[in-house]
Amino acid sequence: MNIKRKQAIETLSAAVSSVNDVKIQTDIQSLGKLSEAFINTSDKAERKKLAADYKKRHKELQDFLDANPELVNSEVERALLAAALGGEYAEEEIRVDARGRRTIRRKVRKVAPNPSAALSYLQNKDKENWSPNPKADPELEDTSEIEEDIYGKEN
Repeated sequence: MNIKRKQAIETLSAAVSSVNDVKIQTDIQSLGKLSEAFINTSDKAERKKLAADYKKRHKELQDFLDANPELVNSEVERALLAAALGGEYAEEEIRVDARGRRTIRRKVRKVAPNPSAALSYLQNKDKENWSPNPKADPELEDTSEIEEDIYGKEN
């Protein structure tokens, strides 16, 4: 084994061990890392702990979100609409070969529209036309002829 390859393996080993140390400490600094930790953790109590720790360290973010609930609602609405309409997104895969050359492979993925998301969006935004329990206007029948037969004509 040549010296460069041995150094690369040692560097990689140090990086892997530092990543493992971060996971054990649950020292999450960004929302991306928090969401990744949520995905990788199946224990509900551990997820609550991760969220509570993040909230403690980022109190100003928590205060901002508490003061502006419409911001969170608009982001959820945007995500629901994106799921309802479907679309495309780019996925990148970065590979490094033995010589240290990086190659980036981009794929465009297509996502089919989600009918359940579309229905949910419409039921919440246009309740009159998309309600699961529509209330029809009562149709009033013209009973004037029947009343004339029963009560006679009015003068």
